[in-house]
Amino acid sequence: MMPTRLILDSQTSLTSCLSTPWFQIPVTLTTSQIQFLLDSLEQGVLFDSGAEKTRGHFDIVSGNPLSIHRVEKKDSLKKLPIYSRPFTRKRLKIPEKFKTLPFLCGMIGFCSYEFGAQLTINNAQSLTNSKLPSAFFAHYTWSYVYDRQKKQGFVSFSPECLPEARRKIIHSLNNCLIEPDIKHDSSIYKSMNWHKKQGFSNYLANFNQALDYIKSGDCYQVNLAQQFESDFSGKASDLYFHLRKNLNTPYSSFFAFDENQHILSFSPEQFIGIQQQKIKTSPIKGSAKNTNCKNNALNLENSLKNQAENLMIVDLMRNDLSKVCKLNTVKVNRLFKLETFKNVHHLVSEIEGVLKSDFNEIEAFFACFPGGSITGAPKKRAMEVINELETTGRDAYCGSVFYWNDDGQFDSNILIRTIVHSENILYCWGGGGIVHDSLVDEEYQESLFKVANLTGIEE
Repeated sequence: MMPTRLILDSQTSLTSCLSTPWFQIPVTLTTSQIQFLLDSLEQGVLFDSGAEKTRGHFDIVSGNPLSIHRVEKKDSLKKLPIYSRPFTRKRLKIPEKFKTLPFLCGMIGFCSYEFGAQLTINNAQSLTNSKLPSAFFAHYTWSYVYDRQKKQGFVSFSPECLPEARRKIIHSLNNCLIEPDIKHDSSIYKSMNWHKKQGFSNYLANFNQALDYIKSGDCYQVNLAQQFESDFSGKASDLYFHLRKNLNTPYSSFFAFDENQHILSFSPEQFIGIQQQKIKTSPIKGSAKNTNCKNNALNLENSLKNQAENLMIVDLMRNDLSKVCKLNTVKVNRLFKLETFKNVHHLVSEIEGVLKSDFNEIEAFFACFPGGSITGAPKKRAMEVINELETTGRDAYCGSVFYWNDDGQFDSNILIRTIVHSENILYCWGGGGIVHDSLVDEEYQESLFKVANLTGIEE
Protein backbone atom coordinates (compact mmCIF):
# COMPACT_ATOMS: atom_id res chain seq x y z
CA MET A 1 0.00 0.00 0.00
CA MET A 2 1.38 3.42 -0.94
CA PRO A 3 2.30 5.71 1.99
CA THR A 4 0.06 8.80 2.23
CA ARG A 5 2.72 11.22 3.47
CA LEU A 6 6.30 12.19 2.73
CA ILE A 7 9.24 10.85 4.71
CA LEU A 8 9.54 14.12 6.67
CA ASP A 9 6.25 16.02 6.83
CA SER A 10 7.25 19.23 8.62
CA GLN A 11 9.99 21.83 8.51
CA THR A 12 10.77 21.07 12.17
CA SER A 13 11.51 17.40 11.47
CA LEU A 14 13.59 18.33 8.42
CA THR A 15 15.64 20.80 10.47
CA SER A 16 16.17 18.14 13.13
CA CYS A 17 17.28 15.62 10.49
CA LEU A 18 19.81 18.04 9.00
CA SER A 19 21.29 19.08 12.34
CA THR A 20 21.33 15.86 14.41
CA PRO A 21 24.57 13.85 14.00
CA TRP A 22 22.82 10.45 14.16
CA PHE A 23 19.27 10.51 12.83
CA GLN A 24 16.82 7.72 12.00
CA ILE A 25 13.46 7.79 10.22
CA PRO A 26 11.00 4.85 10.22
CA VAL A 27 9.77 4.17 6.70
CA THR A 28 8.90 0.98 4.80
CA LEU A 29 9.40 0.85 1.05
CA THR A 30 7.73 -1.44 -1.47
CA THR A 31 9.84 -3.38 -3.95
CA SER A 32 8.99 -0.86 -6.67
CA GLN A 33 9.99 2.02 -4.41
CA ILE A 34 13.31 0.33 -3.65
CA GLN A 35 13.98 0.07 -7.38
CA PHE A 36 13.02 3.72 -7.88
CA LEU A 37 15.37 4.71 -5.04
CA LEU A 38 18.24 2.64 -6.44
CA ASP A 39 17.81 4.23 -9.86
CA SER A 40 18.13 7.69 -8.31
CA LEU A 41 21.41 6.94 -6.50
CA GLU A 42 25.01 7.01 -7.68
CA GLN A 43 26.83 3.72 -6.99
CA GLY A 44 23.56 2.38 -5.59
CA VAL A 45 23.71 -1.03 -3.93
CA LEU A 46 21.10 -3.47 -2.63
CA PHE A 47 21.80 -6.43 -0.36
CA ASP A 48 18.66 -8.46 -0.94
CA SER A 49 17.65 -11.37 1.27
CA GLY A 50 15.24 -12.77 -1.26
CA ALA A 51 11.75 -12.46 -2.66
CA GLU A 52 10.33 -15.13 -0.35
CA LYS A 53 10.98 -16.33 3.20
CA THR A 54 14.61 -17.49 3.31
CA ARG A 55 17.58 -17.49 5.67
CA GLY A 56 17.83 -13.75 5.04
CA HIS A 57 16.77 -11.32 7.75
CA PHE A 58 17.55 -7.83 6.40
CA ASP A 59 17.47 -5.94 3.11
CA ILE A 60 19.96 -3.05 2.86
CA VAL A 61 20.08 -0.15 0.39
CA SER A 62 22.67 2.61 0.15
CA GLY A 63 24.27 4.88 -2.42
CA ASN A 64 25.95 8.23 -3.10
CA PRO A 65 29.16 7.27 -1.26
CA LEU A 66 31.35 9.92 0.32
CA SER A 67 34.51 8.50 -1.27
CA ILE A 68 35.45 5.74 -3.73
CA HIS A 69 38.53 3.62 -4.30
CA ARG A 70 38.21 1.83 -7.64
CA VAL A 71 40.76 -0.67 -8.92
CA GLU A 72 40.67 -1.20 -12.68
CA LYS A 73 41.70 -4.46 -14.29
CA LYS A 74 44.96 -3.00 -15.58
CA ASP A 75 45.76 -1.74 -12.07
CA SER A 76 45.01 -4.99 -10.29
CA LEU A 77 47.68 -6.84 -12.24
CA LYS A 78 50.28 -4.63 -10.58
CA LYS A 79 49.49 -6.44 -7.31
CA LEU A 80 48.49 -3.31 -5.46
CA PRO A 81 48.70 -3.58 -1.66
CA ILE A 82 45.21 -4.37 -0.40
CA TYR A 83 45.64 -2.98 3.11
CA SER A 84 46.03 0.63 2.05
CA ARG A 85 43.95 3.80 1.72
CA PRO A 86 40.43 2.27 1.68
CA PHE A 87 41.00 0.42 4.96
CA THR A 88 42.74 2.98 7.17
CA ARG A 89 39.77 5.32 7.84
CA LYS A 90 38.91 5.72 11.51
CA ARG A 91 35.52 4.12 12.05
CA LEU A 92 32.65 5.85 13.83
CA LYS A 93 31.32 4.70 17.18
CA ILE A 94 27.72 3.71 16.49
CA PRO A 95 25.20 4.49 19.29
CA GLU A 96 23.81 1.40 21.02
CA LYS A 97 20.22 2.13 19.97
CA PHE A 98 21.19 1.77 16.30
CA LYS A 99 23.05 -1.54 16.70
CA THR A 100 19.98 -3.67 16.00
CA LEU A 101 20.58 -3.02 12.28
CA PRO A 102 23.44 -4.73 10.41
CA PHE A 103 24.61 -1.72 8.39
CA LEU A 104 24.29 2.00 9.02
CA CYS A 105 27.52 3.39 7.63
CA GLY A 106 30.94 2.13 6.65
CA MET A 107 32.48 0.35 3.70
CA ILE A 108 30.62 -1.45 0.94
CA GLY A 109 32.75 -3.18 -1.65
CA PHE A 110 33.18 -5.64 -4.46
CA CYS A 111 36.08 -7.89 -5.40
CA SER A 112 36.22 -9.81 -8.66
CA TYR A 113 37.44 -13.38 -8.72
CA GLU A 114 40.60 -12.26 -10.51
CA PHE A 115 41.36 -9.62 -7.87
CA GLY A 116 41.84 -12.49 -5.44
CA ALA A 117 43.37 -14.88 -7.95
CA GLN A 118 46.10 -12.48 -9.05
CA LEU A 119 47.29 -12.25 -5.43
CA THR A 120 47.82 -16.03 -5.43
CA ILE A 121 48.70 -17.23 -8.95
CA ASN A 122 50.63 -15.86 -11.90
CA ASN A 123 48.98 -14.25 -14.95
CA ALA A 124 45.38 -14.46 -13.75
CA GLN A 125 43.09 -13.95 -16.73
CA SER A 126 40.49 -11.21 -16.83
CA LEU A 127 37.38 -10.61 -18.91
CA THR A 128 38.70 -7.58 -20.78
CA ASN A 129 35.41 -7.09 -22.67
CA SER A 130 33.75 -6.16 -19.38
CA LYS A 131 34.32 -2.63 -18.08
CA LEU A 132 33.58 -3.58 -14.47
CA PRO A 133 36.34 -2.69 -12.04
CA SER A 134 38.52 -5.44 -10.66
CA ALA A 135 37.68 -4.18 -7.17
CA PHE A 136 35.62 -1.35 -5.72
CA PHE A 137 35.62 0.01 -2.16
CA ALA A 138 33.46 2.96 -1.12
CA HIS A 139 32.57 4.79 2.08
CA TYR A 140 28.80 4.96 2.54
CA THR A 141 27.36 7.29 5.19
CA TRP A 142 23.68 6.29 5.34
CA SER A 143 21.40 3.32 4.75
CA TYR A 144 17.85 2.09 4.33
CA VAL A 145 17.40 -1.23 6.13
CA TYR A 146 14.27 -3.37 6.14
CA ASP A 147 13.93 -5.89 8.97
CA ARG A 148 11.94 -8.81 7.55
CA GLN A 149 11.16 -10.33 10.93
CA LYS A 150 9.75 -7.12 12.44
CA LYS A 151 8.40 -5.90 9.08
CA GLN A 152 9.90 -2.48 9.71
CA GLY A 153 12.19 -0.27 7.66
CA PHE A 154 14.51 2.55 8.75
CA VAL A 155 16.54 5.23 7.03
CA SER A 156 19.62 6.06 9.11
CA PHE A 157 22.08 8.94 8.71
CA SER A 158 25.54 9.04 10.28
CA PRO A 159 27.43 12.22 11.29
CA GLU A 160 29.49 11.87 8.09
CA CYS A 161 26.36 12.25 5.96
CA LEU A 162 26.40 16.03 5.62
CA PRO A 163 23.27 18.22 5.34
CA GLU A 164 23.43 18.60 1.57
CA ALA A 165 23.79 14.83 1.13
CA ARG A 166 20.85 14.26 3.50
CA ARG A 167 18.70 16.69 1.53
CA LYS A 168 19.49 14.76 -1.64
CA ILE A 169 18.62 11.39 -0.07
CA ILE A 170 15.39 12.75 1.45
CA HIS A 171 14.44 14.21 -1.94
CA SER A 172 14.99 10.78 -3.58
CA LEU A 173 12.96 9.08 -0.86
CA ASN A 174 10.11 11.54 -1.18
CA ASN A 175 10.06 11.01 -4.95
CA CYS A 176 9.95 7.24 -4.64
CA LEU A 177 7.17 7.41 -2.02
CA ILE A 178 4.85 9.35 -4.33
CA GLU A 179 5.69 7.49 -7.54
CA PRO A 180 3.24 4.81 -8.74
CA ASP A 181 4.41 1.21 -8.68
CA ILE A 182 6.83 0.34 -11.45
CA LYS A 183 5.42 -2.21 -13.88
CA HIS A 184 8.11 -4.54 -15.16
CA ASP A 185 8.03 -5.34 -18.83
CA SER A 186 8.40 -9.12 -19.19
CA SER A 187 9.55 -8.67 -22.79
CA ILE A 188 12.88 -7.42 -21.42
CA TYR A 189 13.70 -11.05 -20.62
CA LYS A 190 12.14 -12.66 -23.66
CA SER A 191 14.01 -10.40 -26.07
CA MET A 192 17.47 -11.48 -24.89
CA ASN A 193 19.50 -13.97 -26.89
CA TRP A 194 21.63 -15.91 -24.43
CA HIS A 195 24.14 -18.26 -26.02
CA LYS A 196 26.97 -20.48 -24.82
CA LYS A 197 30.49 -19.24 -25.44
CA GLN A 198 31.73 -22.79 -25.94
CA GLY A 199 30.21 -25.97 -27.32
CA PHE A 200 30.04 -29.33 -25.61
CA SER A 201 33.24 -30.49 -27.34
CA ASN A 202 35.20 -27.63 -25.74
CA TYR A 203 33.66 -28.35 -22.36
CA LEU A 204 34.54 -32.03 -22.77
CA ALA A 205 38.17 -31.20 -23.54
CA ASN A 206 38.41 -28.99 -20.44
CA PHE A 207 36.65 -31.61 -18.32
CA ASN A 208 39.08 -34.34 -19.45
CA GLN A 209 42.09 -32.13 -18.78
CA ALA A 210 40.80 -31.31 -15.29
CA LEU A 211 40.24 -35.02 -14.68
CA ASP A 212 43.79 -35.79 -15.84
CA TYR A 213 45.17 -33.30 -13.31
CA ILE A 214 43.06 -34.89 -10.57
CA LYS A 215 44.18 -38.41 -11.47
CA SER A 216 47.79 -37.23 -11.57
CA GLY A 217 47.50 -35.96 -8.01
CA ASP A 218 47.74 -32.23 -8.79
CA CYS A 219 44.47 -31.59 -7.00
CA TYR A 220 41.39 -33.47 -5.90
CA GLN A 221 38.66 -31.06 -6.95
CA VAL A 222 38.44 -28.37 -9.65
CA ASN A 223 35.47 -26.05 -10.05
CA LEU A 224 35.00 -25.85 -13.82
CA ALA A 225 32.67 -23.23 -15.31
CA GLN A 226 31.41 -22.18 -18.71
CA GLN A 227 30.34 -18.70 -19.84
CA PHE A 228 27.13 -17.43 -21.44
CA GLU A 229 26.53 -14.11 -23.17
CA SER A 230 23.67 -11.99 -24.47
CA ASP A 231 23.12 -8.61 -26.07
CA PHE A 232 21.10 -6.26 -23.88
CA SER A 233 19.56 -2.85 -24.50
CA GLY A 234 17.32 -2.54 -21.46
CA LYS A 235 17.73 -1.15 -17.94
CA ALA A 236 19.69 -3.34 -15.55
CA SER A 237 17.43 -2.68 -12.55
CA ASP A 238 14.37 -3.70 -14.60
CA LEU A 239 16.04 -7.01 -15.40
CA TYR A 240 17.08 -7.58 -11.79
CA PHE A 241 13.64 -6.99 -10.32
CA HIS A 242 11.96 -8.96 -13.11
CA LEU A 243 14.17 -12.01 -12.42
CA ARG A 244 13.87 -11.55 -8.67
CA LYS A 245 10.14 -12.29 -8.77
CA ASN A 246 10.93 -15.96 -9.44
CA LEU A 247 14.02 -16.34 -7.24
CA ASN A 248 14.29 -16.65 -3.48
CA THR A 249 18.00 -16.61 -2.73
CA PRO A 250 19.17 -15.08 0.59
CA TYR A 251 22.46 -13.52 -0.60
CA SER A 252 21.18 -11.68 -3.66
CA SER A 253 22.57 -8.26 -4.54
CA PHE A 254 22.39 -5.46 -7.08
CA PHE A 255 25.39 -3.15 -7.51
CA ALA A 256 25.60 -0.16 -9.85
CA PHE A 257 29.11 1.10 -10.61
CA ASP A 258 27.77 3.51 -13.21
CA GLU A 259 24.79 3.60 -15.58
CA ASN A 260 26.34 0.94 -17.87
CA GLN A 261 28.10 -1.31 -15.33
CA HIS A 262 26.11 -3.50 -12.95
CA ILE A 263 26.16 -6.75 -11.00
CA LEU A 264 22.87 -8.66 -10.76
CA SER A 265 23.37 -11.55 -8.37
CA PHE A 266 20.94 -14.17 -7.10
CA SER A 267 23.41 -15.99 -4.92
CA PRO A 268 22.32 -18.51 -2.28
CA GLU A 269 25.81 -18.61 -0.74
CA GLN A 270 27.33 -16.71 2.14
CA PHE A 271 31.10 -16.34 2.06
CA ILE A 272 32.42 -14.69 5.23
CA GLY A 273 30.19 -13.30 7.97
CA ILE A 274 31.61 -11.74 11.15
CA GLN A 275 29.79 -10.44 14.20
CA GLN A 276 31.40 -9.66 17.58
CA GLN A 277 34.60 -11.50 16.60
CA LYS A 278 32.71 -14.68 15.64
CA ILE A 279 33.46 -15.59 12.01
CA LYS A 280 31.51 -18.08 9.94
CA THR A 281 31.34 -19.35 6.38
CA SER A 282 28.64 -21.47 4.74
CA PRO A 283 30.06 -23.23 1.65
CA ILE A 284 27.75 -24.87 -0.88
CA LYS A 285 28.93 -28.01 -2.61
CA GLY A 286 26.63 -30.66 -4.05
CA SER A 287 23.73 -29.77 -6.33
CA ALA A 288 20.71 -31.39 -7.94
CA LYS A 289 18.04 -29.99 -10.21
CA ASN A 290 14.77 -29.17 -8.46
CA THR A 291 12.02 -30.80 -10.51
CA ASN A 292 9.53 -30.84 -7.60
CA CYS A 293 10.29 -34.54 -7.26
CA LYS A 294 11.25 -35.61 -3.71
CA ASN A 295 13.60 -38.26 -5.08
CA ASN A 296 15.99 -35.62 -6.44
CA ALA A 297 16.43 -34.09 -3.01
CA LEU A 298 16.72 -37.47 -1.28
CA ASN A 299 19.26 -38.71 -3.80
CA LEU A 300 21.37 -35.59 -3.25
CA GLU A 301 21.20 -35.93 0.54
CA ASN A 302 22.37 -39.54 0.32
CA SER A 303 24.95 -39.07 -2.44
CA LEU A 304 28.38 -40.11 -1.17
CA LYS A 305 29.99 -38.34 -4.12
CA ASN A 306 28.34 -35.01 -3.33
CA GLN A 307 29.04 -35.40 0.38
CA ALA A 308 32.69 -36.05 -0.44
CA GLU A 309 32.83 -32.91 -2.62
CA ASN A 310 31.33 -30.89 0.21
CA LEU A 311 33.69 -32.36 2.80
CA MET A 312 36.74 -31.45 0.69
CA ILE A 313 35.66 -27.80 0.73
CA VAL A 314 34.78 -27.89 4.42
CA ASP A 315 38.35 -29.06 5.08
CA LEU A 316 39.70 -26.27 2.87
CA MET A 317 37.62 -23.61 4.63
CA ARG A 318 38.59 -24.95 8.05
CA ASN A 319 42.19 -24.42 7.00
CA ASP A 320 41.46 -20.90 5.69
CA LEU A 321 39.66 -19.88 8.88
CA SER A 322 42.47 -21.29 11.02
CA LYS A 323 44.78 -18.61 9.56
CA VAL A 324 42.72 -15.86 11.17
CA CYS A 325 41.08 -17.59 14.17
CA LYS A 326 42.19 -18.24 17.71
CA LEU A 327 43.65 -21.68 18.38
CA ASN A 328 41.10 -24.48 18.81
CA THR A 329 38.08 -22.27 18.02
CA VAL A 330 37.42 -23.45 14.45
CA LYS A 331 34.59 -25.97 14.37
CA VAL A 332 32.02 -27.37 11.95
CA ASN A 333 28.49 -26.51 13.06
CA ARG A 334 26.70 -28.51 10.39
CA LEU A 335 27.48 -30.82 7.49
CA PHE A 336 25.52 -31.48 4.31
CA LYS A 337 22.32 -29.64 5.24
CA LEU A 338 19.84 -29.79 2.35
CA GLU A 339 18.62 -26.39 1.19
CA THR A 340 16.05 -26.09 -1.60
CA PHE A 341 15.52 -23.23 -4.03
CA LYS A 342 13.15 -22.92 -6.96
CA ASN A 343 15.52 -24.43 -9.50
CA VAL A 344 18.08 -26.35 -7.47
CA HIS A 345 18.79 -28.33 -4.29
CA HIS A 346 22.11 -27.77 -2.49
CA LEU A 347 24.15 -29.32 0.31
CA VAL A 348 25.31 -26.54 2.67
CA SER A 349 27.77 -26.82 5.55
CA GLU A 350 28.75 -24.22 8.14
CA ILE A 351 32.13 -23.59 9.77
CA GLU A 352 32.83 -20.99 12.45
CA GLY A 353 35.65 -19.70 14.62
CA VAL A 354 36.70 -16.77 16.81
CA LEU A 355 38.77 -14.05 15.13
CA LYS A 356 42.27 -13.38 16.45
CA SER A 357 42.72 -9.97 18.04
CA ASP A 358 45.39 -8.96 15.49
CA PHE A 359 43.04 -9.45 12.50
CA ASN A 360 40.27 -7.07 11.58
CA GLU A 361 37.24 -8.12 9.54
CA ILE A 362 38.48 -7.05 6.11
CA GLU A 363 41.85 -8.73 6.67
CA ALA A 364 40.06 -11.96 7.56
CA PHE A 365 37.98 -11.67 4.38
CA PHE A 366 41.05 -11.28 2.17
CA ALA A 367 42.91 -14.09 3.94
CA CYS A 368 40.15 -16.47 2.79
CA PHE A 369 39.32 -14.91 -0.61
CA PRO A 370 38.32 -16.27 -3.09
CA GLY A 371 36.07 -18.90 -1.54
CA GLY A 372 37.10 -22.54 -1.72
CA SER A 373 33.69 -23.74 -2.90
CA ILE A 374 34.25 -22.04 -6.26
CA THR A 375 37.93 -22.95 -6.75
CA GLY A 376 38.42 -26.53 -5.71
CA ALA A 377 41.15 -28.01 -3.56
CA PRO A 378 43.94 -27.52 -2.85
CA LYS A 379 43.04 -23.92 -3.63
CA LYS A 380 46.20 -22.60 -5.31
CA ARG A 381 46.62 -25.52 -7.72
CA ALA A 382 42.88 -25.61 -8.51
CA MET A 383 43.03 -21.90 -9.36
CA GLU A 384 45.99 -22.51 -11.68
CA VAL A 385 44.01 -25.22 -13.49
CA ILE A 386 40.96 -22.93 -13.76
CA ASN A 387 43.18 -20.19 -15.16
CA GLU A 388 44.55 -22.58 -17.79
CA LEU A 389 41.23 -24.09 -18.88
CA GLU A 390 38.81 -21.15 -18.65
CA THR A 391 40.18 -18.76 -21.24
CA THR A 392 37.69 -15.89 -20.80
CA GLY A 393 38.19 -14.96 -17.15
CA ARG A 394 35.46 -14.89 -14.50
CA ASP A 395 35.13 -11.18 -13.67
CA ALA A 396 32.46 -10.74 -10.95
CA TYR A 397 31.49 -14.43 -11.11
CA CYS A 398 32.87 -16.20 -8.02
CA GLY A 399 33.95 -12.87 -6.60
CA SER A 400 32.13 -11.21 -3.71
CA VAL A 401 30.18 -8.15 -2.58
CA PHE A 402 30.36 -7.21 1.08
CA TYR A 403 29.44 -4.63 3.69
CA TRP A 404 31.59 -3.64 6.67
CA ASN A 405 29.61 -1.66 9.20
CA ASP A 406 31.51 0.83 11.35
CA ASP A 407 30.79 -1.30 14.45
CA GLY A 408 32.68 -4.20 12.85
CA GLN A 409 29.71 -6.23 11.62
CA PHE A 410 30.66 -7.78 8.29
CA ASP A 411 28.93 -9.98 5.73
CA SER A 412 29.67 -11.09 2.19
CA ASN A 413 28.41 -13.44 -0.48
CA ILE A 414 29.95 -15.54 -3.21
CA LEU A 415 28.83 -14.20 -6.57
CA ILE A 416 27.34 -17.31 -8.14
CA ARG A 417 24.06 -17.23 -10.15
CA THR A 418 25.28 -13.83 -11.23
CA ILE A 419 24.90 -11.62 -14.31
CA VAL A 420 27.45 -8.97 -15.23
CA HIS A 421 26.05 -6.04 -17.22
CA SER A 422 28.71 -4.05 -19.08
CA GLU A 423 27.75 -1.55 -21.79
CA ASN A 424 25.25 -3.49 -23.95
CA ILE A 425 26.36 -7.04 -23.10
CA LEU A 426 25.31 -9.46 -20.36
CA TYR A 427 27.65 -12.19 -19.08
CA CYS A 428 26.77 -15.18 -16.94
CA TRP A 429 28.56 -18.35 -15.78
CA GLY A 430 27.55 -21.79 -14.56
CA GLY A 431 29.87 -24.39 -13.11
CA GLY A 432 30.43 -27.22 -10.67
CA GLY A 433 33.07 -29.22 -8.87
CA ILE A 434 34.91 -31.90 -10.83
CA VAL A 435 36.25 -34.85 -8.81
CA HIS A 436 37.76 -38.23 -9.66
CA ASP A 437 34.44 -40.01 -10.29
CA SER A 438 32.63 -37.14 -12.04
CA LEU A 439 30.72 -37.93 -15.25
CA VAL A 440 30.94 -35.33 -18.00
CA ASP A 441 27.27 -35.41 -19.03
CA GLU A 442 26.13 -34.85 -15.44
CA GLU A 443 28.60 -32.03 -14.83
CA TYR A 444 27.74 -30.34 -18.12
CA GLN A 445 24.01 -30.44 -17.33
CA GLU A 446 24.70 -29.06 -13.85
CA SER A 447 26.50 -26.06 -15.35
CA LEU A 448 23.33 -25.38 -17.36
CA PHE A 449 20.50 -26.00 -14.89
CA LYS A 450 22.09 -23.85 -12.16
CA VAL A 451 21.59 -20.74 -14.30
CA ALA A 452 18.73 -21.83 -16.57
CA ASN A 453 16.34 -19.49 -14.77
CA LEU A 454 18.69 -16.62 -15.70
CA THR A 455 19.67 -17.58 -19.25
CA GLY A 456 16.82 -19.84 -20.41
CA ILE A 457 19.43 -22.31 -21.71
CA GLU A 458 18.62 -25.85 -20.60
CA GLU A 459 20.57 -28.06 -23.00
